[in-house]
Amino acid sequence: MKKIVTVLSIFIILMGCAKEQQQVDYTEVSFTVNRSLLSNEYISKEAEISFSPPINWKPISPQLLSSIKENVKASKDTADVAILPLNVFMDMESSFTCFLSIFNSSSRAEQTITYYLNELRTSNENYQTNEGSFSHNGFDFHQLIFTKDELITIKLIATNSEDKIFMIDYILPAKAYENELRSIESSIGTIKEI
Repeated sequence: MKKIVTVLSIFIILMGCAKEQQQVDYTEVSFTVNRSLLSNEYISKEAEISFSPPINWKPISPQLLSSIKENVKASKDTADVAILPLNVFMDMESSFTCFLSIFNSSSRAEQTITYYLNELRTSNENYQTNEGSFSHNGFDFHQLIFTKDELITIKLIATNSEDKIFMIDYILPAKAYENELRSIESSIGTIKEI
């Protein structure tokens, strides 16, 4: 009986440690927002957020957005997670792109995010990836930055107060990253719930 209690105690302690390791530390981060580096505020009723894309990153045409939505619709994965693009902003001269999307899933938000991040890590394991988390304006963000084919992607994933998952991707050529970083940070600093 004493052995069973000891084994159960060890098991409970290990489970507690495993749970602690799964918890993400969301350090509060404040961003200095330089409005001169930003385009006009965009309000998304679907994602229930607003933000300002970097300057000169304009919404694409409704026809192009519709085409992107049709292409994405066919890519629903086995976990019943669909990513639905809401809008795309581009700097046509420099090929900078920002996607705002929401997740459509039958699973709980945190399970969906965990699954998506694991899939993303697996599919990008051969690329340089930096991962972190932070809190800002009431959101707990999961952040991935990876370099692939001379492009850098900054991917931010969070949930709003209604547990709706949204994602913002900033994609730009690696050679332009340092010059655009302040405007991207300013853009991130404007993300807020509506």
